[in-house]
Parts: sequence; C-alpha cells; structure tokens
Amino acid sequence: MSSRSLKTPPKIDKTASEPEAIPLPSPEDESHLAGRSTPQAEQLIALLDNGVPIYLFSRISSGHTFQSDFFRIQFVTFARAEGSQWLPLRGEASEWMNTRNCLQVAVDHPSHTVSFGPKSGFSLSPEISGLGLSGYAYSQAISWLKQRYPDYRVLPSVLPAPEADGEEARAHRNSRLAAHGFDFEWDDGSQVHGRYHKARVRQLISGWDNEKVAEVSLNALLTTLSRHDEERAELQHKLHSLQSQERSLETSLHKEKQTNLLLTGITCFVLIFSLLGALGFY
Repeated sequence: MSSRSLKTPPKIDKTASEPEAIPLPSPEDESHLAGRSTPQAEQLIALLDNGVPIYLFSRISSGHTFQSDFFRIQFVTFARAEGSQWLPLRGEASEWMNTRNCLQVAVDHPSHTVSFGPKSGFSLSPEISGLGLSGYAYSQAISWLKQRYPDYRVLPSVLPAPEADGEEARAHRNSRLAAHGFDFEWDDGSQVHGRYHKARVRQLISGWDNEKVAEVSLNALLTTLSRHDEERAELQHKLHSLQSQERSLETSLHKEKQTNLLLTGITCFVLIFSLLGALGFY
C-alpha cells in the first residue's frame, strides 16, 4: 500500500475582516419627488360647516423613480352654498399649493420605509380646518400605501400643527392620528410637539367621518344637473304659459275696453238725441 501525502485544508484567517455592507442611498428629496409627480384623479367633495355645504376638489398626484414612489393629495375650495346663492371662496384655500392643504407620502425602496410630509407637517387653511378633511386625507394616503407596501416601516414625521389653538385642538389632533393607528414620540410632556410613526404600514387604519366629508360621485352630479335642467325647463314652460295667458288676457281686456268705449259713446249719443227731442229741438 503506497502512502500518499494528505493535502491539508487551507487555514482560515479569522482575523480577516468581513466585507463592509454597502451603505444605502439617502432618501430622495420630497421636493424633487413632487416635481416628478403628475395628477392622476380629481374628486368633488362636500363638507358641512354648521350645516352650510362647502364644495371643494381633491387632486391625487403620484410619481415614480428607480428608488422612490410618491403620493400626494391636495385640496382646493370652490364655493360655499348660502341658501340659493353660491359664494366663491378666495385666498390660499382656493389655490393649489405645495405645502398647505396637501398631504404627501414618500416611499424609499432601498430602506423599505415611508414618510409622511410635507416636512413642515400637514396643515389646512382656516376656511376648511376642523371639518373632518384631515381624516379623509390620511385615509386616502393610508389606503394607497396598504395596497402597495404593507410591510414597509413608517418613519417618524413631524406632527401637524393643530387646526386651532389650545389644548382641545391638540387633543383632537392626537386622537385623530391615534384613530389611524399611529404611535407617538414626544418632545415635551404636554404632548404639543413630537412625531408620529408606525412599525408597519399594514398596522395603519383608514377611514373617515362620512357624515362630515362626502364624496360627490360624477353620476350623482350628472343626475342632479339633469334634474335641475328638467325643473328649469318645466318652470320655463310654466312661465311661457303664464306669459301667453297674460297676453291673451291683455288682448281680451283691450277689446273689452274698446267695446265699452264704443257702447258708452253710442249710449251717450242716443241719450243726447233723446234729450234734444224731449226738449223740442227737432
């Protein structure tokens, strides 16, 4: 039996450092992503302010890059309905703005995270604040996220400024976000300033108070316009009928007046001749 030299396995240098993990790219700037987004849909919405309807439009925009996805919902007011009159609203609430009256979400795929914006916090103009529109905006964003990225992590975002001053407004803001499933981290004990976040998108909750905020469907709008057209046509027909009756009545009255004048003239003529005859003038 011949002896063969056994090959010894190479020694592993345990002191050799493992290759460093490649750092993730920084998340893309939200302003850059907003510039890459395009409008996708608009929706007519009705709010109730002490029983008075306010009509506005919501616009959903989205964008996509190799690294990110972007979602934004914006609001612009149209008018208040005061009785039978429409009062167009003016000011910032009636314009499409980049940092007011809009909520946006930036999705970073390398880190599997999402963040709510704008960075300054979601805020509404006074004309449309406190009317349930915040809950509607977050519901739209959350629904969009849950359909696409349920396992992504929600990074801490700056809490939006309360829609009014005082402790009650802050408590309402916090309870509204808590109803959507967000967790909080606070910068102060009074829970004024802080951030909201969530471990996973799928844990968030969508939904809004549809007694305060109602989507007006295109079919309903067309049905309403059609009904108004029919009512207007019916009123127009009645008006024309009344005008025709009025003209007929005026014609009859005019004829009757002419007839009465003629009869009065004849009667006077007969009386005069009768009187002259009685007096022996002829």
